[in-house]
Amino acid sequence: STGPFCCCTPSWRGGREGGGCPGRMLACCMRMAPRPFEYLIVGGGNAAGYACKEFVAQGVTAGTVGVIAAEPVLPYERPALTKAYLHPPSAKVRARLPGFHTCVGGGGERQEQPWYEEKGIEIVKGKATSVDFKGKTVMVNDAPFTYNKLILATGCAALRVSKFGVQGDDLANVFYIREEADAKALVEALEAIGENSGKGKAVIVGGGYIGLECAAALVGWGIDTTMVFPEGHVMPRLFNADIAKWLEEQYTKRGVKILKGDIVEEFLKGDTGALGSVRLKSGQNLECNLAVVGVGATPSIGFAEGLNVELGGVAVDGFMQSSEPDVYAIGDICAFPSLYGGLTRCEHVDHARKSAAQAVKAAMGVKTEPYSYVPYFYSRIFEYTDAPVVFNFCGDQSGDCHALERQDKEGKTSMAAVWVKEGKVVGAFLMGSPGPSPADKAKLEQLATEKPEFADVASVFERVGL
Repeated sequence: STGPFCCCTPSWRGGREGGGCPGRMLACCMRMAPRPFEYLIVGGGNAAGYACKEFVAQGVTAGTVGVIAAEPVLPYERPALTKAYLHPPSAKVRARLPGFHTCVGGGGERQEQPWYEEKGIEIVKGKATSVDFKGKTVMVNDAPFTYNKLILATGCAALRVSKFGVQGDDLANVFYIREEADAKALVEALEAIGENSGKGKAVIVGGGYIGLECAAALVGWGIDTTMVFPEGHVMPRLFNADIAKWLEEQYTKRGVKILKGDIVEEFLKGDTGALGSVRLKSGQNLECNLAVVGVGATPSIGFAEGLNVELGGVAVDGFMQSSEPDVYAIGDICAFPSLYGGLTRCEHVDHARKSAAQAVKAAMGVKTEPYSYVPYFYSRIFEYTDAPVVFNFCGDQSGDCHALERQDKEGKTSMAAVWVKEGKVVGAFLMGSPGPSPADKAKLEQLATEKPEFADVASVFERVGL
């Protein structure tokens, strides 16, 4: 069953005969008895899937773990939504469920419904509507679920530009990509236009991760694609101007137009009633029949009242434990102790996976070391071509960025960079086509962990054989 039980049904009373209703509605049957779980996860995304994996790895008793999942699909590897899910029909690889359910991205099993049933993990379909930490109860509409240990894995929601006064983002064919249904709707709109039909024009609002990955995907469909963002270059939270220039050149060579220093003020209706154009602050109008908005995300911490909150997330210790002893927070929403001092939040899949495992061990009483995490960010773009672009970053991005453009024997260029704080390297980065290998990524992490003295970029990378 996936919900609470009537207090007198045989299934709730251990299957004993004679416990059912006597044929008429009794008062006791009108009250829903809570469904109890030893461990309850609120949220059905990436982190929840990896938490389930860790529960199984630690030998959890069947029937003691529940997952409250608002999305209608089982946990999946969310990064695919703006990567291979959006690849054009001609691509060799196109991500579709069930192919990218967790935990295939981390080298684990593909956890489909039979896997959860076999492991005795119950998926509760529905959105949690309230959490009572004192009463240890989570409500899904009128259905109560109780817990001994709670793991909050509610992730982030897309930041909507209407919050800043932009009008028309609710028009048909204006997309925010956060859930599988969002990406599916975008693909359906692309299919209606057709690959290389010459009929598609798209505006990508934002120059960060989502904007870059979606622009790279849409231009592959033969869509006339324009990126618009207010900053001076792409990825301003991570890249300096030199790194951004190299990547922007990759985009322009592949047909993506880039408009910097401007913002969309309104999405305008076309003749069909759907999106027809966007109006920019500069006064320019861009004709388009598709728009994708990627201007950031906000942690979904509506259930955090009563918990300590820092950096917009739930403050946790090195075991993902919140200020409420039996409540843990993982993934995007947790503010955890940084290796580089203070607290930090990390909205990336690697942390979602690892924080999930850490919380499960702590909740189950498994002895483990405090979370010692080196932040890892990556992107893979234009993967449907024979010249994909890949970047890896490891470490702390709060220092001063020093970048170096490199050239190999064949004349192909790539970018290397380090972030320096108080004379020491705290972050390291590589980007190129085809880009860094897993072995290269391990060396970036080594630099971010060892924190060598900084002299120049070339010597730092020579130190680890890069």
